[in-house]
Amino acid sequence: MTFKEFWKREIHVALHAQSTNFRIKKYAVLTVVFAIAYFFGGWGTVLILLIALTILAVVLHFLFRWKTDAWTKSWGPYKSIPLP
Repeated sequence: MTFKEFWKREIHVALHAQSTNFRIKKYAVLTVVFAIAYFFGGWGTVLILLIALTILAVVLHFLFRWKTDAWTKSWGPYKSIPLP
C-alpha cells in the first residue's frame, strides 16, 4: 500500500465512520469540557488537556486500525464501512 492509498483510506474512515449526530454531540461535549477546564485552570490546563486527548485519540485510532485489520473487519463498537 502506497502512502497515497494509506492517506486516502484514513481520510475516508475519518469522514464516514461516525454519524453526523454523533459528531455534533462529541464536539458539544468537548467544548463543555474545555470550557470547564479553562474556568478552573486557565489556558495551561486547556493546553495540557488538549495534548493528552490528542495522544489518547491517536492511540485509540491505531488500536482500532490494528484490530479491524486496516478498517476491513468489524471489532467491538466499530462496524466495518465500505472503503473506496
